Amino acid sequence: MVKRKILTQAIIVPFLLFATSLTVQAQDKTQIDIATKYYDALYAGDFDTVRIVASSGMVFEDPSAPREFGIPPELNNLEAFLNFMEANLGGEINITYTEKFLSNDRVVLMVETDGVVPASLVGMGDEGDVTYSSRGVSILHVADGKVIRHTDYFDYPALAESFKRIQ
Repeated sequence: MVKRKILTQAIIVPFLLFATSLTVQAQDKTQIDIATKYYDALYAGDFDTVRIVASSGMVFEDPSAPREFGIPPELNNLEAFLNFMEANLGGEINITYTEKFLSNDRVVLMVETDGVVPASLVGMGDEGDVTYSSRGVSILHVADGKVIRHTDYFDYPALAESFKRIQ
C-alpha cells in the first residue's frame, strides 16, 4: 500500500504543477493581450476599442510627467482621459514593445516610441512638424478582463531633447 501511494503522488503532483503552470501561462497571455490591445488602440486613436477593453472608471496617472508637459498627474475616469488624449494625440506614432510581462495583475509594458507631431503640440511654433523619440514604462492594472488603471513613467528629459523640427 505504501509504495502505491508514493507512486501515485509521484505522478499526480508533477501533473498538477504542470496543469497549474499552463493555467497561469494562459492567464498571463490573456492579461497581456488585453493590455496590448488597449495600448495599441489608444495610440492609434481607436477610442471605441479602448472603451471596450477599459473600465469606464479607469484611472490614468503619470507621476513622472513634468508640469510643463501639460499632462495631468491623474485623471479619474476613462472619458476624461480620452478627451485629454484626443486633444493631444496628433501626428504619427510608432510603438515598439521592448518587453511585456505580467506581475500579479499588473501588465508591464516597456516601450519605445518615435514619430512626428505638429510643432504646436510641443510648443515649437504654430507651423510645421517635429520628430521625437521616447522610452518608458506603462503599467496597466487589468481586472475582470478590463484595464482599470494606467500608470506611465517616461523619460521626459530625453523626450524634450529629442524634439527636432522637420525642415
